[in-house]
Amino acid sequence: MVEALRHIHATLPEGVTLVCVSKYQPVEAIRAAYEAGERDFGESKVQELQRKVKELPKDIRWHFIGHLQTNKVRDLLRLRPYLIQSVDSERLLKVINDEAAKQGIVQDVLLEVHVAKEESKTGLTPEELKDLRLKIEDGEWKNVRVRGLMTMATNTENEKEIKRCFGEAKALMDNMKTEGELILSMGMSDDYGLAIECGSTMVRIGSAIFGERDYSPRVEQRAFFFDMDGVLFDSMPTHAAAWGEVMRAHGWPCTASDVYINEGRTGRSVIHETVLKYAHREPTEEEIQQIYDEKKAAFVRMGGAKPMKDVEKVLKLLKDRGDAIWVVTGSGQKTLLNQLNDHFPGVFTRERMVTAFDVTHGKPDPEPYLKAWEGSGLSKSQCVVVENAPLGVRAGKAAGLYTIAVNTGILPDELLIDEGADRVFGNMQALYEWLKENKGFTV
Repeated sequence: MVEALRHIHATLPEGVTLVCVSKYQPVEAIRAAYEAGERDFGESKVQELQRKVKELPKDIRWHFIGHLQTNKVRDLLRLRPYLIQSVDSERLLKVINDEAAKQGIVQDVLLEVHVAKEESKTGLTPEELKDLRLKIEDGEWKNVRVRGLMTMATNTENEKEIKRCFGEAKALMDNMKTEGELILSMGMSDDYGLAIECGSTMVRIGSAIFGERDYSPRVEQRAFFFDMDGVLFDSMPTHAAAWGEVMRAHGWPCTASDVYINEGRTGRSVIHETVLKYAHREPTEEEIQQIYDEKKAAFVRMGGAKPMKDVEKVLKLLKDRGDAIWVVTGSGQKTLLNQLNDHFPGVFTRERMVTAFDVTHGKPDPEPYLKAWEGSGLSKSQCVVVENAPLGVRAGKAAGLYTIAVNTGILPDELLIDEGADRVFGNMQALYEWLKENKGFTV
């Protein structure tokens, strides 16, 4: 490692800062680089950084370089990072500013700009950057200090395309106005030389220092806890129509948004919340039973549900890997297991189901997912929730489980993110592709 660092520094011009990308690296490796004279290190997960901050020297300058969720901002700022390099939206910048104001600090950040040809990369478009830059120059945010830009080039061996990306980022930075010398963070192990040629003042290098690393944890098996409606079945539009018809027949308006925002609750809880909202009273037991029976009949009459597009691919992928597959639902339909077996033969068993009949408290209470976790016999780090509803995400996170949201409904992603979703995908195909490429993703 020392020889690798010596070689890299020999190639860096004066004024270019080296950030050692230490994400997923053990504390011992980081300490060795520190003892070799390094002080700037890059991390991408708040939880991992929390642990390392406690174990490593206090004068390390920590750079946060990964995608930052808004619900993790408070915890990150408490660690006092030297620089947050991955501010990829105006919304995130505002959340950082507001939280920094609460903590009485001014946080240095870089705006992440998207100049690559890959849609998978995050960041502000040049147009979004221009609009945001004007607001920054007008002093709209007092508790963040924008120090410059960060970017990543297209993942290609085509040097012309790489230089195009870096050159575009440099041109965008040249149009910025801010206090002090601007930072342009671009260039990694494979392309930092080209980045420096194009004007980079900060490079982020990991594998060339620490060597290649297997990012997959040594986990023999995982359990995946799937919600049913809106995840396994494309049923929410029909549920929304059925609930709306029945509720309106009883004199209570009920919109599709009302249904989606209450998704994950048991039928009894949905009725309770609706009557309480619109009639300002508790429903009677007779009303609950009558409304629920009417709603079930309306759901069947309207066509019921069909499997969510591409969910079979996801289930087959996990089954072939030997992962345990559960369904955790607020549904109380007694024909549920038959319905699952008809559409997903051989995937689900009664022993791996948690329904409305199995819990005292439904979602958003964590009890359904805690029941599944206890039944799995695995550690929480081996269990993953797959949800589509804000209340379901809340239940999964309250249970202390890694929670993936697949937004198949009409609500904005922000509601899922704000409830703490660890990842958000737009459809099952996107989840499938990610699971295929990330067999041993870190929980």
